[in-house]
Amino acid sequence: MSAPLIAQLVPRTSLDAARRNEMFGLMHLCYDGVTAERFSSDLDDKQFVILLFTREGRELVGFSTLRIAQERLSGREVDLVFSGDTVIHPDHWGAKTLQAAFGQFLTQRKLQRPWRPILWLLLSGGYKTYLMMVNHFPRSLPNRSRAADPERAAFVNDVARRWFGDQYDAARGVVRFSGPHYRVRSSVVPIDLETARHPDIAHFLTCNPGHQNGDELVCLAEIRLRDLARALGRIALQQAGMTPRAATERRRAGDNP
Repeated sequence: MSAPLIAQLVPRTSLDAARRNEMFGLMHLCYDGVTAERFSSDLDDKQFVILLFTREGRELVGFSTLRIAQERLSGREVDLVFSGDTVIHPDHWGAKTLQAAFGQFLTQRKLQRPWRPILWLLLSGGYKTYLMMVNHFPRSLPNRSRAADPERAAFVNDVARRWFGDQYDAARGVVRFSGPHYRVRSSVVPIDLETARHPDIAHFLTCNPGHQNGDELVCLAEIRLRDLARALGRIALQQAGMTPRAATERRRAGDNP
């Protein structure tokens, strides 16, 4: 079964006014407090955008903005991939096309310079993007399953202070924007009691109790090829309508996929 959506990676400079307006409309649909100024500021700070379209009709239904910066960690130069505004129309939640495109982008980047570390910096205002990080990249922080490496934690604090200034609350590990900023609409991503009991979601809520007010949790993940391969494999199985267990059972039965 093929995915109903397709993704396209484009330079930010290739976006025309009509496309930018479509993107702004999607943000306004899913977030409260969206302003044209804040949206344009985030977009213009990025180099690339992953656009998500319906396969039929080529309707824009999602996007994610990306910035790549060079930083130093442990005396080595690293690529720091920063995810900015990211949104998917609620009608297409559950589709993994955007995640797959992001994984392919990271894979290509890693293969170009396999010995240079790649780190993913994410500001998470909602639990869905946080779950994507901890589920696919075990060497991430904050992560309930592993203690934060002190050097990585210091690196995150340094980058966040330089990039966000006084808006970064080092004690909480969140960015609290002083000007107009948007937050996920509660009607779009409600967190009921059952959802909040999920261990990773509960950890996100503990780390970012002010998410409903627009606080963004600063997260960092190490990008390794083995984790990318595993993540892309799981996504491919989900797009094919199979679980990893079902795929394993099928191979054991001697079926040809």
